[in-house]
Amino acid sequence: MIIADSFLWLHLPKTGGTSMNRLFHERQFSGVEVDDDSTPLKHDSVALRESRGVWRANARQRFITSRRLEDWLISDWEHKRRHMNLPDLDFEPVRSGLSYSLRLGGTWVAADWWLQYFEVDQQVTALRLETLHDDLNRLLLPLLPVGTAPFQAPPRDNSRPIRPAEPGFSSAERQRIAAVNPRWDAWQKRVYGAGIAA
Repeated sequence: MIIADSFLWLHLPKTGGTSMNRLFHERQFSGVEVDDDSTPLKHDSVALRESRGVWRANARQRFITSRRLEDWLISDWEHKRRHMNLPDLDFEPVRSGLSYSLRLGGTWVAADWWLQYFEVDQQVTALRLETLHDDLNRLLLPLLPVGTAPFQAPPRDNSRPIRPAEPGFSSAERQRIAAVNPRWDAWQKRVYGAGIAA
């Protein structure tokens, strides 16, 4: 999480969080707290963070980085295989819009779980991963100190383009992914102007 006086940013995994943290660490804004990349606390929801002590989100404007669900599902699956000691993690549940959750004890859950966890609704402003620097400059820069230089395109630390040999989804699977994740489907339509199923 990134917390300032007037806003906070919620760290949905696999949506450029390392890049966001780096951008804010580099700027060293006075009064802006950035969770360390090495702590699982960086993925706290507002409710969970508030339950730990006296901190309150209050009226801070809430931001979260969005990503198209199909790309998010593949990135999440690959991250767990490569970096979380699960090299044999099955891809078949991903074809149904499910994500393997270590946070929930090692079970498959709909990707919608994350949007419910972060309480993503129309009051939470999405910063699109695909156009992150543009959205930062348009939506978040006005909340930073006057004279703050515009953001440049950040490096994408933990992602790479999907190669043709990597898993993809059929039209039927895309429809199933959308049906299993109606919250993300509606969010994606609102943010990107297009549905999950093509």
